[in-house]
Amino acid sequence: MATPAYCFTTVKINPNEKPEEITIRCNGKITAESAYMFQREVHDHCLPQPRGKGLSILKRIVLDLSHVTRIDDTGLKALLDVCVDGERKDCKVEVVNFSPRAFRLASLARLNHALTRMLAAI
Repeated sequence: MATPAYCFTTVKINPNEKPEEITIRCNGKITAESAYMFQREVHDHCLPQPRGKGLSILKRIVLDLSHVTRIDDTGLKALLDVCVDGERKDCKVEVVNFSPRAFRLASLARLNHALTRMLAAI
């Protein structure tokens, strides 16, 4: 059964789940308009939840931002909050294909040090 894609006004997230890992492909803009819903969907549907005895626990989440066309400071905060929530649940959250422009914005917002920890590749 295919994992459903979630679409909001400016961002679409498409999770691809494997036994111990989930890759979330994001398309569109993660801005003030969509950041809260992005964060809620990742938190509610992707972060580790008890899966019952004998079922594997999710250990890694990969956020693929290759098709994100814009991210603002609210979107950066939502990404950071997802990473912090993942760490609290003993789940590694990695961000891949993070655009250099977005990283510069993070630097201006003084979030670059926190983001550097979660970035798998810049």
